[in-house]
Amino acid sequence: MKHHLLNLLKHTDRGIFEPCVAGPPELIAEAADLGVEVFPVSLKGELDLSSDTGAVLGIARLLKKRRVDILHAHSSKAGLVGRLAARLAGTPTVFFTAHNSIFYEEWPGYKKTAVSLAEKVLAHGTSRVITVSESLREEIIVRERLDPDKVVTVYNGIEPEKFKTVGPRAVLRERLHLPADGRVVGTIARLAPQKGVCYLIQAAALIPPDQRPLFLVVGEGPLRGELEALARDTGVADRVVFAGARSDIPLVLGALDLLVLPSITEGLPLVLLEAMAASVPVVATRVGGVPEAVVEGETGILVPPQNAAALAGAINAILTAPDLARKFGAVGRERVSKLFTVRKMVDLTTDLYREALAGKVH
Repeated sequence: MKHHLLNLLKHTDRGIFEPCVAGPPELIAEAADLGVEVFPVSLKGELDLSSDTGAVLGIARLLKKRRVDILHAHSSKAGLVGRLAARLAGTPTVFFTAHNSIFYEEWPGYKKTAVSLAEKVLAHGTSRVITVSESLREEIIVRERLDPDKVVTVYNGIEPEKFKTVGPRAVLRERLHLPADGRVVGTIARLAPQKGVCYLIQAAALIPPDQRPLFLVVGEGPLRGELEALARDTGVADRVVFAGARSDIPLVLGALDLLVLPSITEGLPLVLLEAMAASVPVVATRVGGVPEAVVEGETGILVPPQNAAALAGAINAILTAPDLARKFGAVGRERVSKLFTVRKMVDLTTDLYREALAGKVH
């Protein structure tokens, strides 16, 4: 979500729109670097009556003081807090971008019920709900019982040129402390339950002995210790490298033979688009908006979620067919360059802003 918002801020025409951002410190610091006016707001992951009430009141004061024409909230928690604030402030136009599915599904019963009700009420008072995939759009229309005309899809976008080959693979691997030869299969994800990294580690143990690629896990999260233990327990600890969080993703992608995304749920993951832009073939689970990015048999292979055996089979199929891997990489890059660019995402979003200012959005 952060990269989506920063790209929107970076490329929106400041001659027409004057953006300001309210959010947590780690977000607004980068927004401030883009010359955007920022306001710190504390947003905890779970429902917190004291903290969330303060955030709602603070944002409402900001909306009134700045006489904001359009509030655009991103992600579930900010969408909840921001839209409540907009109601208090009387902000005329409210947009909400849903980047993923329900965020409160695992919460205790009373919290889940309260937030579910608030979501339904707020959704009907939202001028436009934007989703990052068609599958998420269909889910929200049904779940919130919304008029389909109020819910629009704007795909995530990247800058494909940033992910062109950034150097010889052997040099890139040396910088990552990886062996220059052999195959490297990577995943880039937060180490949290929804990302399904445990199934990739289980799949690593099922790869035939004559293949035995190295698996690179890039990312941090609450499950890191558990995943490291799983690698030891399944006998693949010597072939799974936990690299932690990294910001040099183009370099990481350039070192890979294959990217795997074993998620259980997804919106439209940027890392898949980035891998395709880097001409890296992909294996991913058939969830959320993933099939809208990865075309089965053309840019990669899709498998059912929570299925280590299917993952292992798909990984092996690509590693043993270099011509197929090259084809997936080339077609994937072409697809991203046509359909999933930052420019396209920004243009579609700002078109919605213009419609709102012209009174065509209610």
